[in-house]
Amino acid sequence: MSLTITRAGLQTTLQAAPRVGHRHFGVPASGPADALSMALANKLVGGRIDQVALEITLMGMSLTFNRAMTFAVCGSDCDIELSGETVGLHTAVSAKAGDVLDIGPARGGARSYLAVSGTVGAEEFLSSTSTYLPGGFGGFAGRALKDGDEIDISDIWEPPSAETPRSLRPYFNDRFVLQVCAGPDLTDLDENAHQKLLSEEYKCSQRASRMGLELVGEALNTQALPSKTSSAVFPGTVQCPPNGNPYVLLSDAQTTGGYPHLLQVIRSDRFQLGQIRPGSAVRFVLRNAEDARRRLVERSEAYSDWLGDVFPV
Repeated sequence: MSLTITRAGLQTTLQAAPRVGHRHFGVPASGPADALSMALANKLVGGRIDQVALEITLMGMSLTFNRAMTFAVCGSDCDIELSGETVGLHTAVSAKAGDVLDIGPARGGARSYLAVSGTVGAEEFLSSTSTYLPGGFGGFAGRALKDGDEIDISDIWEPPSAETPRSLRPYFNDRFVLQVCAGPDLTDLDENAHQKLLSEEYKCSQRASRMGLELVGEALNTQALPSKTSSAVFPGTVQCPPNGNPYVLLSDAQTTGGYPHLLQVIRSDRFQLGQIRPGSAVRFVLRNAEDARRRLVERSEAYSDWLGDVFPV
């Protein structure tokens, strides 16, 4: 085995490309909560942008390298030490056998991504090795990593030294502005609730996971919202349950839902959802479909020379 987990942290999972083409069976996409940060980490170690990486949530983690390899960490700001020496985010770093990597708690944002220059051993299910925790499949036995777990790394390669260009490094703090398009049920809100949804600054509650995020503020009046049958929902869907607190779906969320679908976070902004933590402030800005398309094209073009033609979402 090539990595030994010495401190697994709050929730560290193996994530890779999302699980595509199975939503009609009720199987969510999974994959990284912040696909951009995972892609940037994998790029630095010379791998595919959607190869298996470790997704580390809030409290950091530690591991020991049992073989020499290169690693990189991207995502939330945090302290990183390799055998007591400070190393930086967005930088490819060489580790020797026996080196200990310690990744500290997130200071802004919620998740960090650790990529290595080798093939991470992970269980495949329905054409993806991403962990889906509610279903218990994919990744490392379908669960979060535990202290003492051993992870196999094969086909190790030696990439050239690299750093993410400064202009391409996303910065995460505890304030988020999410661009959204109108969902199919937005017009069912009364005028006051509609205005409040698009002007209120919400706070993320303690109900925050890979399933979704509850946003709290002055609750929306849901009395005017009609009951409806379940319909398709996706990562980035903003629903409104009866308590009036908007709920934003993430990568592990269900594939259908009966709560009103008020907004949809546009694809170019969806990576930010994985960095929202309890206490973060969130605002919505309404865009039309053409705005959303244009902003995705612009972000894709900005990253294309570094990551390739497809923006990771």
